[in-house]
Amino acid sequence: MSLVRIVTDSSNGIPPDFIKKYGIEIVPIQVQFGTDSYKEGRDLSLAEFYRRLDEPVLPTTSQPSPGDFVEAYKGLVGKCDEIISIHLTSKGSGTCQSARLASQMIEGVRITIVDTLTASMGTGLIVMAAAEAAHSGCGYEEIMRIIERGMDTTSVFVALPTLKYLRRSGRVPQVQAWVAGLLSIHPILGVRDGMIEAVERVRTFRGCVRRVVELAAEGCKGSASRMVVMHTSALDEARALLEQAGQVIRFDEVYFSEMGGSMAVHGGPGMLGIAVTQV
Repeated sequence: MSLVRIVTDSSNGIPPDFIKKYGIEIVPIQVQFGTDSYKEGRDLSLAEFYRRLDEPVLPTTSQPSPGDFVEAYKGLVGKCDEIISIHLTSKGSGTCQSARLASQMIEGVRITIVDTLTASMGTGLIVMAAAEAAHSGCGYEEIMRIIERGMDTTSVFVALPTLKYLRRSGRVPQVQAWVAGLLSIHPILGVRDGMIEAVERVRTFRGCVRRVVELAAEGCKGSASRMVVMHTSALDEARALLEQAGQVIRFDEVYFSEMGGSMAVHGGPGMLGIAVTQV
């Protein structure tokens, strides 16, 4: 049986304790403030990110470079027989492409690039299931089956307290049309066919969060093997969301995830979300 290691990028927000326990290799997303470029989770703290978020210069994000992936993959050569590199949707990021380019430069280990066609903790939950399987000694084929099941059964929904940051980032086109005619709406972001979209709009943020719970419950038919409650600098509100979700979703395991700057740049502080899966 081959030894498998899991690699992913920093956009998904997997809890740090889980990353450490299961030996997941993280390749950082780039966050830029003007000419200043930082590697998420390495040389840019969340406190510094939020301090600078409302500066006149709009922060942006970009995928890791192929060189960042080469560094991560080379560090695993000789430590495993297979690398499965699992990333957010290629329809919203060039991360998978960077990973593929890097994999062609590595010898001594087979590397498989997985485009999850989802994002944030939607990708994170798939990575978590794969890492647990690899840690327990599962082989390549079995881990890939787990990943495929995760891609079929994972849902993620996020409520935004304001349109301000999403409008500035321009990453979700429908928002531009909404802003023209509505003074106060709160979008719910989800993933459809690999595209990050505003799947619904709600007049109040409280109603938006309530609808996120309903959508997550519908996505898992009221029962999940694992659920993650996500937030950006809003842990108390995330705890309240867990109580609300627990009334309609049965789950075997639950985690909190504080989304990093690569997600917060599009929604700002106060975002709340739920991801659920059957793996």
